[in-house]
Amino acid sequence: LMSSFIFSTSYAQTSNLAGPYGQIGVGYQNTSPTFSNTSLVALGQSLNPNISVSNSSGVTGVISAGYNFSLAPSLLIGLGLDFSPFSTQSAAASASYSGPIGSYQNSASVYIKNTLNLFVSPGIALDQNKLIYAKVGYTGASANGVNTDFYMGGTSFGFGYKQIISSGVYGFAEYNYVNYGSLSRSLSGNLVTPTKVSVPATLTSTVSATSSNLLIGLGYRF
Repeated sequence: LMSSFIFSTSYAQTSNLAGPYGQIGVGYQNTSPTFSNTSLVALGQSLNPNISVSNSSGVTGVISAGYNFSLAPSLLIGLGLDFSPFSTQSAAASASYSGPIGSYQNSASVYIKNTLNLFVSPGIALDQNKLIYAKVGYTGASANGVNTDFYMGGTSFGFGYKQIISSGVYGFAEYNYVNYGSLSRSLSGNLVTPTKVSVPATLTSTVSATSSNLLIGLGYRF
């Protein structure tokens, strides 16, 4: 009975992961751009081009800061900000058309950079030094899809685990998924007629992108 009382008293103490923190994580990221509602306009006609796009993947890094509020001995709610200054690897996108009025070929690289993620993070303390948590937030990033920079923003979801290693220092592992939303972009080019004459052509498409990453890292609870 006495041992049970001592255990419950110890567990009722505030989590050592409550309060302000900063952390750095490194890991692997995969980004998937997509193009939809694509049309090609040339010689006053709307054509249906073939679209090909590849995913990109590679190493990434994220710097984070936030504050975990203690709502109860085993329940925390956090507010935080992630920042990744690194560009994703470029994904190759191409559009082609071949038909009675001529042929068209164009390509572009697609990448995302300078990602900011503002999130809310509910967590459950397994004991004073261990925490499992979820993340829900809004993500904004710079992107380049048709050789010009533009902004994309959408929702983010994630979950992770933190554990104190020594006084104030903790390790963590985390998974995140982001849907960057979509927007319409246009790309100018030329269609070559059967008589080898180049005429102006405009490619319009709805660009959207998602990404996911798996991170491990170290942090400090101040």
